[in-house]
Amino acid sequence: MEKMAILEKPPFHRFKRSLFFELSRFLFLLFFLYSCQSVEFIPDIVYREDLIRTHKQSWKDIEILKEAPRRREYEVYGRILIRNFGDGKTDKYYYDQIKKELFDRGMDGMFLAAKGIVSMPPTIFQSGTANGYSANFAELPQEARVLEGIAFRYKEPEEDGKTSR
Repeated sequence: MEKMAILEKPPFHRFKRSLFFELSRFLFLLFFLYSCQSVEFIPDIVYREDLIRTHKQSWKDIEILKEAPRRREYEVYGRILIRNFGDGKTDKYYYDQIKKELFDRGMDGMFLAAKGIVSMPPTIFQSGTANGYSANFAELPQEARVLEGIAFRYKEPEEDGKTSR
């Protein structure tokens, strides 16, 4: 009987372990939410993606411009919304993902149209006690930076020199 009493851990160690677990889970979620980004394509017109082919050879050739192209005529096919919950910088990884998405949809590129900040509801982390009570662990107000891009495709020149739709 004495051996069992020695092997059993005191309640303080269990509390310490659960506190460490809750704190590590909170930090993981905080890091995850801090670095979240999303990309969404909203088509303006109905088109069949299997019939449209981009003029580019590879997804690496897709253009991401700061303003609308001036040298060639283009047709707008939709909008791209990029939401960023982090520090506001869009990583090279996300630019590559945007280029791949545009290439798969038959677009030649996109140009930036607008940017802004959207308030989001706060994230509340809750923890529970052994008695079943819940307590607020943390409340994080959030803002999402939103970039809006316009997806376009260059018009193909007709044989008489004019461009077609």
